[in-house]
Amino acid sequence: MDESTLPRPGRVLAIGLDAAESTLVRRLIEAGEMPASKALLDRGSWSRLTSPTMFSSGSVWPNFSTGCQACDHGQYSIWNWDPAQMALAYTDESRLTPFWKSLSEDGVTVGVMDVPFAPFLGLPTGFEVHEWGSHSRVDGRVSTSPAGVTRDVSQFATHPFTDPLATVPVEPSEVGPFLDECIHGVRLRGDLAHRLITQEQPDLTLVVFEESHHAGHFLWHTVEPELPMYADLAPAALPERTLVDLYKEMDRQIGRLVEAAGPETTVMVFALHGMAPSRGLPPVLEPLLDGLGMTHVEERLDRRAVLAAVKERMPAVLRDLYRRSVPLARRSQWGKSKLLPAYDWSRTRAFALPIEQYGLVRINLSGRESQGIVPPEEYAPTCDTIEAALRELTTVDGRKVVQDVVRPPRGRHAAGLPDLVVHWSQAAFESPSCVDGVEIPNIRREQTGQHAWDGFCITSGPAAAAVSGDVVDGVDLHRYVLGALGR
Repeated sequence: MDESTLPRPGRVLAIGLDAAESTLVRRLIEAGEMPASKALLDRGSWSRLTSPTMFSSGSVWPNFSTGCQACDHGQYSIWNWDPAQMALAYTDESRLTPFWKSLSEDGVTVGVMDVPFAPFLGLPTGFEVHEWGSHSRVDGRVSTSPAGVTRDVSQFATHPFTDPLATVPVEPSEVGPFLDECIHGVRLRGDLAHRLITQEQPDLTLVVFEESHHAGHFLWHTVEPELPMYADLAPAALPERTLVDLYKEMDRQIGRLVEAAGPETTVMVFALHGMAPSRGLPPVLEPLLDGLGMTHVEERLDRRAVLAAVKERMPAVLRDLYRRSVPLARRSQWGKSKLLPAYDWSRTRAFALPIEQYGLVRINLSGRESQGIVPPEEYAPTCDTIEAALRELTTVDGRKVVQDVVRPPRGRHAAGLPDLVVHWSQAAFESPSCVDGVEIPNIRREQTGQHAWDGFCITSGPAAAAVSGDVVDGVDLHRYVLGALGR
């Protein structure tokens, strides 16, 4: 970024379209179906954004908000491994410091709405709306500031994602209503953001539409219905409206927010990562590691089975009351024991972390894990053995299950990161996998979209020339925001 090209300090409107697929956005712009975005692009520029999605989608927003890589901020999931406790630790957003904190302290008026994995700061000016309609709820409650904004939000319609009983589609008949809710959420977010921008006129406004992420995981098949992996979907899973309609609605809201911000404002519309086709997840890591003799479970009833049985027998009315009355963070802490088997750490050399998109493998390393048994000199050979076995996995029709195995970079906060990250091939979404001669069907097959690596950024307005570039690392994007503010 050439600071000499910057005009006088101005206002910035940054609109995040969470996990919106860049190729689809570009296609719709070129077809004239996203006119507000096209108008911005005609007056500005398009950049490709890169991110650490290749080893964790849960790192992309913390990378943006902190300006650090995952190996330095340590965040990769809602559940992060704690090697001292030999357990999963629920994420603590408060340990992350977003770049807008210092801006606010320096007198810059900031408006922030639903930046994923960012902490609630309690901004004294502007507006702050946290978990009002989030894809990944961490606190499980809406937080707002200052007091006037809290009053406004309390009088506003409730976002459909805020309901503790909100669910994602499992049955084909639920896909259409789910999409309707997501599109309604886009409209509500646009309405609330428009009101707050108009009232508060912040120097920096950062609004994230999380509906594109939430919908993308369960509606990507409406974009590419002809793919073989979707061949067995019921007709009810293909509603009249599609994910494209949600993108069009986001574009309408972009136009409204740009108008509210005013012509003197530099506008950035961006997605840190995208969306691609998938069909569930192949649960092959635990059986593969077991077959290699890497994992051993304590010889008692698996606590996950006990919890699942208790939950299954609980009357629906009590389950709903529990979800409405107990905070999400507390429920998550109580339920974390079902996420991992009861490993015998004295005999476990490697184990699988909870699967979100990619497969995550952790080595039980001596000197790092409190109960580690793998000597440091055996770390690399152990990783090599597991990687070789993964690359040999095939589907029942003989195709490779694994596309790649990535080893994340290490850093000052890398102690809890996975050691191996497994990327699945497209074949893994089309046919069951096979481990030691046993056919293993995919789980969560209602999920038809997965994260894609690349994002995009459209920049337009007074400081557009200073914040453009053919390729931008997501970790650096906030620096372009600061540059546009003249900071």
